[in-house]
Amino acid sequence: MSRNEKDRGMRAVARVREVRERDSRLGLLDALNSVRLRENQLEELETALAQANAREADTLDDFALSRHLLSAMAHAVHAARIRLDASRTVATEAHSRWQADKARVRAIEHLLEQRALRRAEEADRAEAREVDDIVGRLHARSAPRPRGAAS
Repeated sequence: MSRNEKDRGMRAVARVREVRERDSRLGLLDALNSVRLRENQLEELETALAQANAREADTLDDFALSRHLLSAMAHAVHAARIRLDASRTVATEAHSRWQADKARVRAIEHLLEQRALRRAEEADRAEAREVDDIVGRLHARSAPRPRGAAS
């Protein structure tokens, strides 16, 4: 039985684990991209809010309108911060999932390596026994026989 046939089940598990690890890595990358997008959006909103706050109003109507606009922009900044926090939470969870999946892949790989080493050691011991047996038979044949012993 070849090595691949002996570990066919474990290799199937390894393939499944590798697919899960790759999927979780892609999920992590997507989550990190989402965090970057949310950070950029928040930065743009904060910049716009700071610029709007720096403007001066000439009339009372302009002042009231600018206060209303500033209030709406402040709410948008607050909502953007909440979305950013949620994205960071998702990214943290995605990172944890990926680390766990990566550890599972490593565990299967380690197990397969250990099994291969054990099989190699068993093959070496079997070969050594066979060589010892052959040497013993050769030695027995070449040993002088007592006189009168039948051949």
